Amino acid sequence: VEGRALNRIGLLVDFVDLKRAVRATCERLDHQFINDLEPFTILNPSAENLAKYLYDEVASMLDLTKSDPPVRISQVKVWETDTSIALYRPD
Repeated sequence: VEGRALNRIGLLVDFVDLKRAVRATCERLDHQFINDLEPFTILNPSAENLAKYLYDEVASMLDLTKSDPPVRISQVKVWETDTSIALYRPD
């Protein structure tokens, strides 16, 4: 996550909230055949699409549009192998 200023208690995002959102999103995918899960029934489950999916889900759970001061997820990185990654950066 990134932001230009910290909130009133000196944080961008509470890591407890961030970890909860990431964990919930990953648990939905863990030990599943991803092609059977929405949106991957019609979307290729590539590392690039997984990175965007993780971004969308976590951003929605954190509801960063309401954070004060503004905070955003700057990037999501998904490793396909130990040497191949996909990096999603929102506009």
